[in-house]
Amino acid sequence: MNKIKKSIIFLIIFTLIIGFCNISKAENIADDIMLDRQNLTEDSVEDINDSLEDILSNHGLPTEEVDKTDSVTRTDGNFFKASDESFTLNTDVNGDIFIVCSGKFTLDSYVTGSAFICADEVEITSNADISSSMFCVSKNITIYGGINLNAYCVSEKFSLEEDSHIYKNLYLTSENTSLNGLIENHAFVSGNDIKIQENCNIQGDLNYSSPKEIEIPEFSVKGNVRYSSNAINITPRTTANKILDFITSTISYIIFVILVFSVLNKLNSNLPDNINDFKSNLGKYTLFGLLVLFVLPILDLVLLFIPFLTRFAFAVLLLYILLLILASAITVITLSKICANKYKESIKTKDSIRTILFIVILSVIYKLFKLIPILGFLVTLAVVILGIGISVKVLFNKKELNQ
Repeated sequence: MNKIKKSIIFLIIFTLIIGFCNISKAENIADDIMLDRQNLTEDSVEDINDSLEDILSNHGLPTEEVDKTDSVTRTDGNFFKASDESFTLNTDVNGDIFIVCSGKFTLDSYVTGSAFICADEVEITSNADISSSMFCVSKNITIYGGINLNAYCVSEKFSLEEDSHIYKNLYLTSENTSLNGLIENHAFVSGNDIKIQENCNIQGDLNYSSPKEIEIPEFSVKGNVRYSSNAINITPRTTANKILDFITSTISYIIFVILVFSVLNKLNSNLPDNINDFKSNLGKYTLFGLLVLFVLPILDLVLLFIPFLTRFAFAVLLLYILLLILASAITVITLSKICANKYKESIKTKDSIRTILFIVILSVIYKLFKLIPILGFLVTLAVVILGIGISVKVLFNKKELNQ
């Protein structure tokens, strides 16, 4: 039964994660397509609505069985194709087409609906005509034919060839773009290398974003040209900056640990300060730390799905997060107390001051270890496990003393 419950919980979590990922992806695609929403005209909004209405008119369902062989001259209903090879669609389709292809897809026919295409390479030939919109994701997109509404494209390379046409808007994100055809309305383009060729004819506005402004041939754009920079300026961090960051981070951590130490002193936390006691309990600290760090989240997840234990599960989750935050500080304070106790004869001052002195020293050492690749991760993990284990052991000891 436990395995079944765990499987069900895993499936629920997996479904939620996929759902959130799909929502996030949809938002990102929408952001890429609408490069400059503030510059959209009412005509652009109407164009998008026209596209959606045209798509929904077919309800996204095939109206009848379709024969996908090239010998058929016309297909009534939506066309579906998934292939691991390159192929050409040269039959007219009275509906939408849905294409997934790991090779090259060539459209060489008339489509009365919209085209939804995901392929390694896409070519829309001069014989092809899409009466509605095209939605395309591909490494390389080349258009020689016509699209009667909007084109929504994401690619590495995009080429709108001479004599091709898009009768409404182009929404494009591409690394390399070449525009040499007719766009009856507006173009929204984002990329690193954008070329507007001599024969390009954009009847509306050109809204583009690239690292730098591009040269636009005269009379290629009849509307307004709007440019925005998408350059990412990364200033290399100098050695002085890295040292300054380390010093700032270390000082902040020392202050944090000292504050935790002060609070624990007020609460009489009874953290171990004897090296022998620490060694004898090291196994228990490690075991408690591992159990809490890796097992507690699983148990808490199970509790979240039990209705009357939901609040308790959230309380446990908050406690778990608190332990993670305090774990390294607990370890540093414990080791500092042990060192302060060991060297109390050599450093004659108050116990608390002596402990703070070692907190500073051990905090610096800990932060230096964290800079070392791999070893830094292992040290951090060990410190966190030890800190959680010490905290749990101290809590258990207090409970026993109270009883």
